[in-house]
This record gives sequence, structure tokens and C-alpha cells, in this order.
Amino acid sequence: MTPIETITAFIAAWDEYDLEKIYSFMAKDIEWTDVPLSTVNGIAAVRAKMDMFPGVEACGFETHHIAANGNVVLTERTDWFEMKGRRRTIRVMGTFELNDAGKIVRWRDYFDSAEFVREFGDLAEG
Repeated sequence: MTPIETITAFIAAWDEYDLEKIYSFMAKDIEWTDVPLSTVNGIAAVRAKMDMFPGVEACGFETHHIAANGNVVLTERTDWFEMKGRRRTIRVMGTFELNDAGKIVRWRDYFDSAEFVREFGDLAEG
């Protein structure tokens, strides 16, 4: 697959919210950064981060634009999650770097932290 095809398939796995399929696109030593929040390193840390958001009933990534330069893919997206009876939406710019095996080794998402708090802040309250 081309890098764009790989990331398109990765996004489709999110649309299905198939966690094992999502993880299958990632290198074991992946670095995932939500730029205004945190960085995790390694697939075990990614799994732990995902466990911090229990109760996802459905989700989807609407890709507005996608472009690649070699093994780097850029996306402009609107991501949404159905959680606790409410749809939570956030606008995202994402950068994905793939290794020669076609696995994601670096994933950086850039978004507005105030928008994130507005959409997901109540989850910290229980």
C-alpha cells in the first residue's frame, strides 16, 4: 500500500472502532503525540492511553484533506466520538510518519486544547 492508502485504512479502522486493527497499523516503538497534551512511546503505552477513554460507543474520522511526501502523510480531519450519550467533535491536523515496513512510527495530532476541554472535559469528572 502507498502511505496514503495505509493512513486511509488506519482511519477506516477508527471508523469501525476496531482497536486491534487500529494497533496493527502501528510499529511497536510508535511515538504518539497529542501536541497540546502528551506523548506516549511504544504500543503498550498507546494501549494504556486508549484505556483512559472507556465507553466509546462509536467514532469516526472525517478526512477533509490528505497529502503525502514520501513516508510522511498529513491529514486535516474532524474526529468524533460517541461517549456518555453525547457526540464529541474535535478538529485535528495529523502527521503520520511510516517506516519502511509501512507501520506508523510517529503520529502527531495538533488540535485546540480549549476545544478538547470543551468536548472531553466532563469525562475526568466521572
